[in-house]
Amino acid sequence: MKINKSIISNSRKLSLFASTIALSLFFTACEEKAQDLRPDYVKENMSLVWSDEFDGTSEEPNPENWDYNTGGHGWGNGERQNYTKDRSNSFVNNGTLKIVAHKNDSGKWTSARLMSSFKQSFTYGYIEFRAKLPVEKGSWPALWMMPQFSAYGNWPRSGEIDVMEYATNTWGKKTYGTVHCKAGSGGNAVNSDYIEIPNVTKWHTYAVLWQEDSIQWYYDGKFLTEYKNPHNENEPWAAWPFDKPFYIIMNVAMGGTLGGDIPGNLEKCQMEVDYVRVYQ
Repeated sequence: MKINKSIISNSRKLSLFASTIALSLFFTACEEKAQDLRPDYVKENMSLVWSDEFDGTSEEPNPENWDYNTGGHGWGNGERQNYTKDRSNSFVNNGTLKIVAHKNDSGKWTSARLMSSFKQSFTYGYIEFRAKLPVEKGSWPALWMMPQFSAYGNWPRSGEIDVMEYATNTWGKKTYGTVHCKAGSGGNAVNSDYIEIPNVTKWHTYAVLWQEDSIQWYYDGKFLTEYKNPHNENEPWAAWPFDKPFYIIMNVAMGGTLGGDIPGNLEKCQMEVDYVRVYQ
């Protein structure tokens, strides 16, 4: 029987091509899969008490966990977006939350700001996000926390914990973690530091370890900075209002004091969140 060598050769090429595609998909899947990047202290001493994995069947973010800030009054920073509850600005599919800032038909920017206020709030713990960030000029994504009750007065007296802020126009490739309170004088940060993370458009984890006397920031499980309770005897709350419940916020702002100028040809940008987890 005469064997057609060209058929065998083509078959081998097809087999090699299929194997290459399969390996490519395998390694892509491995890169996308979430790794446990928590610090050893958290792994050894804390347990998961709450999470949203965004893997439900509805496009609506779980209403038991999330509410929305809405409106377009600049939010104290001259921001350009109008925050809405519309699914065009925030939705869940394929196991992740998408927060999308985009121009509407009138050329105005809309976006979303989800908050867990009066639904999920926490005092202390390891709070971790896994997210992909937008890098478009003019965008200002943030993952942060605010006090559920203004026990010590209006901002910044009752505190603010910024787990992650990123603004290409202002900071380039720097990703910041920051804390605000009265001791910062006029709302200036009492502690702020940054790290340059390679390609924030890929998955990374952003977290704080918030304990009774300190707040530590971790990016991809690596320690960045720490703010310690100074135990001010005269006004202990002024430098440490972080002994009350805080709720979680996720948003993409556009323009403003940190977002900066928005290119005229930019139509939309997106932050994607794989999960939010709280360990105590």
